[in-house]
Amino acid sequence: MKQGRFIVLEGIDGAGKTTQCASLAEWLGGRGQDVVCTSEPTDGPWGRRYRDWASGGFEASAEDVLGFFVEDRREHVRDLIRPALEAGSWVICDRYVASTRAYQAAAGLDLALLARALDEPGTPRPDLTLWLRLEVDRGLARLAGEARERFERAEFLARVDAEYARMGLVEVDAGAAVPDVQRELRRRVSEHFAMGEV
Repeated sequence: MKQGRFIVLEGIDGAGKTTQCASLAEWLGGRGQDVVCTSEPTDGPWGRRYRDWASGGFEASAEDVLGFFVEDRREHVRDLIRPALEAGSWVICDRYVASTRAYQAAAGLDLALLARALDEPGTPRPDLTLWLRLEVDRGLARLAGEARERFERAEFLARVDAEYARMGLVEVDAGAAVPDVQRELRRRVSEHFAMGEV
């Protein structure tokens, strides 16, 4: 059976993950790969429920919010990620399990509870997770003028950054110019998958 490759870009709000995912997908496509670019939370019912809560639409406990992510990921894996990987495609995902772990731990959920909730059988593990690390104040400055979600507060995002730091992810400086960040991402991907020169 063919097996694709699974890359995840992580980071706080404003780190540029969406832009970099699209550019990385374009680069891989130019090298002859079939690429699926996706993100979490998705636009499915559980992802929409999370966004409604995040924008202040209703109140929910931290455990309930974790449940939104878990259900959203189940559908995401079943309907898109696993089929794409089994078809031999490269999947690039903007946020995945590490994001849920970092944000929900920062919200105060117990790490043991998170580990149990997020370690679901059948959930594909990324081949490579790249953490676009950005100073919190710069991330918030990039979001200026946009609608703010509950998570987009400096003190909270500082805790998220600390949680990411504990995971030992591959760190990329997201404060550099956009083309420079993309070059570094391509270098890391090329090196990890032994693809030769970028």
